[in-house]
Amino acid sequence: MRRICSVKNNLKTLGLGITFSLTGMLVYAQSLPKEYVAIQQKLTNGWHTYNHSSVLSHVFMPGSFSVKLSLKSNHPGAYGYMGDAYPSTKVPRPETVYPIAYSPDGSYTDMILEWDGNKIQVQSATTGNDLVLLATPITTTSPAPNLIIETGMLWNESGVIQHAGDKIIATLPSTTLQISATAQPDNTYLPLNAPYLSYPFNRQLGIFSGTGKTLEQIISIIKAKKQAYDTALLAYNKQAETVNIIQNAIGWNTIYDPLNQRVITPVSRYWNEAFGGPFVLFNWDTFFGAYMSALFNKELAYSNAIAISKSLTPDGCIPNYTAGGDKASGDRSQPPVGSTIVREIYRKYPEKWFLQYVFKDLLSNNRWFASYRNTKENWLCWGSNAKGDAAANTWQAAAYESGLDNAPMYDGVPFNYKTHQMELADVGLQSLYVMDCESLADIALILGETETAKELSDRAQVYKTALSKLWDAKSQQYLNYRTDKKAFSSLTAPTTFYPLLVKAPTAQQASAMVKNHLQNPLEYGGEFIIPASPKNHPSFKEQNYWRGRVWAPLNMLVYLGLRQYNFPEYKNELVKKSSKLLLDNYKRTGGYVFENYNGISGLGRNASEKLDKSDNFYSWGALLGFISIIDAGYMGQPLKPISQ
Repeated sequence: MRRICSVKNNLKTLGLGITFSLTGMLVYAQSLPKEYVAIQQKLTNGWHTYNHSSVLSHVFMPGSFSVKLSLKSNHPGAYGYMGDAYPSTKVPRPETVYPIAYSPDGSYTDMILEWDGNKIQVQSATTGNDLVLLATPITTTSPAPNLIIETGMLWNESGVIQHAGDKIIATLPSTTLQISATAQPDNTYLPLNAPYLSYPFNRQLGIFSGTGKTLEQIISIIKAKKQAYDTALLAYNKQAETVNIIQNAIGWNTIYDPLNQRVITPVSRYWNEAFGGPFVLFNWDTFFGAYMSALFNKELAYSNAIAISKSLTPDGCIPNYTAGGDKASGDRSQPPVGSTIVREIYRKYPEKWFLQYVFKDLLSNNRWFASYRNTKENWLCWGSNAKGDAAANTWQAAAYESGLDNAPMYDGVPFNYKTHQMELADVGLQSLYVMDCESLADIALILGETETAKELSDRAQVYKTALSKLWDAKSQQYLNYRTDKKAFSSLTAPTTFYPLLVKAPTAQQASAMVKNHLQNPLEYGGEFIIPASPKNHPSFKEQNYWRGRVWAPLNMLVYLGLRQYNFPEYKNELVKKSSKLLLDNYKRTGGYVFENYNGISGLGRNASEKLDKSDNFYSWGALLGFISIIDAGYMGQPLKPISQ
């Protein structure tokens, strides 16, 4: 008897050549560039782990047919079913996933899964349109669980799925697929909504699409793919282990967004679920992810940078976040790193269409900051406009815009409900904005937009001049300025070293900043660097999110700033300690890349800490290692003009 599952396809708006914002609002009608269409076609070809709710779901595209591995417990006194699995979490989950490997094109993956007393290894490999999976039990309960092969059509795509004895046949609009295994299925009955196969999981099992394959053949295919993967990493010499971690952090977090028909890399699968799915993109997080993707996957780097650049709000900024279900932060943006990262991606892959496609969006975001976050002194303050999400027009929303949600340097700073700004001229924002202007001016020159380039260069100079007024001669560093009190704020953060990015300080000033403060063991120096708040401030002991913990993007931006000056000793120290922090935690935990790290213990998460202190598999954590990749020369010379 055959069980059949059939799903009808929905009309896809983007297929009509209309561009929408990520919030579902029409921005402007235009034909999608043929290069962009080609990128998405390449990224959505073959088998990938693009289902945001489970890394054990292998999806064939085009067609969105899913083959998902699940487990059913059989030991006495318990009944359980593990339907979904992913590594990242800030809340308790029944399963634990340890990522091991993810090839740049997804053709080879490796992971360890623990659930209900069972520990298994799952490896995958693709050859053309064929998928093979190798599931190896390491330890199992007694009796052993069942391994379930669930099938289904994702995202309301059309297709017919039939259970036919020891196989499943999926008839898609473009092809027909057959799914089988290297053992005979049993008669376990489960309340699943689509055809499935069930196997007692007391020995190694191979799963495959296409014609018959033996277990030995599948093992051989997996072995060959693993060898090719390991060989490719050797090209990075001493950086091979770090590149593996970066590929994991990006690959395992990359998903398909059916609303906008594109492949993207959110920060973690947990956050997709937290926002209700199928995706959430945070502003500067996504740009950093795009930058790391550029190391090994041009198409994914382009896709991510384009996705976040084209998420403009009605007022014209790139929002703090944008998510499925028409959710977005229309009231606020985030640190303006986009133009700089787009230029760095272009440095690696110089295709002019890419710059042309995002230029107007980046320019809109740049002008938005000058319109909404400016003071009469041409200083910039974080803020939140009147209309947006539930947090709009509040101090907390302004802190969210900074990207440093609970940073102590914002404690006690009033929020002005008329100007919609914090009463604090922010050194970090001022510096990043000057960098944005300079990077975007360079892009404008590459595109022949000379008038716009002049507008941006002039604007950069205006805000750079204003930045110079935030230098405090007494403490020999840049300080935030309380616009309500007309006085400097003494509390610093790694962001107050961002003027290095735009060469604002003189060589003498830069030396004082680095030697007296950045290297000072009472402030930011030490074994685990750079803490988000100084060690001599009470907030450091809290180790609560942006209060004392070590964050990869802060290290990354300070590192790029140090490259602008001659500080080889400290730059090398930052590179080595950042990389060591990442590698030590990755090895200790069996594959985790943390959102942040405890600034006292150096652990991604102390045993006594709550899970919400740090997502354990968050893409931008890999920036700690990406710093060493840049330093080794694999990404060119960042921040150097290209147009000259």
